[in-house]
Amino acid sequence: MKVFISADIEGIAGVMRPEQCSPGNVEYETARGLMEQEVNAAIGGAFDAGATDVVVADSHAMMQNLRAANIDPRARLVQGKPRGLSMLEGLQQGGYDGMMFVGFHSAAGEKGVLAHTINGRAFYRIKLNGSLMGETDLYAALGAELNVPLWLVTGDDQLEQWVGRHYPDVNYVCVKRAISANAAESLSPEVAREKIRRQAEKMLKKAHKNVERRFGSPFRLELMVAKPVLADLFCMIPGVERIDGITVGYSSPNVAAIISLLGAFSYLASTQK
Repeated sequence: MKVFISADIEGIAGVMRPEQCSPGNVEYETARGLMEQEVNAAIGGAFDAGATDVVVADSHAMMQNLRAANIDPRARLVQGKPRGLSMLEGLQQGGYDGMMFVGFHSAAGEKGVLAHTINGRAFYRIKLNGSLMGETDLYAALGAELNVPLWLVTGDDQLEQWVGRHYPDVNYVCVKRAISANAAESLSPEVAREKIRRQAEKMLKKAHKNVERRFGSPFRLELMVAKPVLADLFCMIPGVERIDGITVGYSSPNVAAIISLLGAFSYLASTQK
């Protein structure tokens, strides 16, 4: 059984401040250690349930947070960027039975700890076929396109409510309660890890094949940006349309192209001060 794990940092127990998510300070070093531990818990649960192959995609910021020497040696690690499928890079290699999302968070504009979608400085709100999208939604849709079901998500209680509404077959491990965007009540790292390990094992033993197909082709992206100059910049890419001063649109027959486009947008946004 092959398992794919995508790992972010904002939904990790004990993480609630922006500085914990940005390299170059002691708070980040502590947070990346907590991230590694939760990822290892998911890997361990997968192997306990009989997984034969586990790949982890390091998926926060520059996507080089997980220190290889600290990750369960039975797993392989995808790191660095740019990469075409971003947080699910490697899934396109095929043969995966299911996915887990560790350390995920609410969508931009929604309540939750450190809520954002892909690039919090540039993207205010993302919609696909008229529905609000967070990272969980975008990558669940990409997984569905590749016929890989989502088995488990971990993060705060606000994302738990969202997942419960939209993905009834997905198991969830809540590791903290959102108090505000930058405050939370977290489980201890040890308790969070044990819960993740147990649920990962449980979901693999069930190993359902239910792919949640909320969206069908063609796909229509609407992206509301943080400032008009970003819409000006993004519209220089062929096929991108201006909807209004701060909103651009794009149509595609597949989700993969939209994921790649959002990655390119994020890179372009980093050129603007």
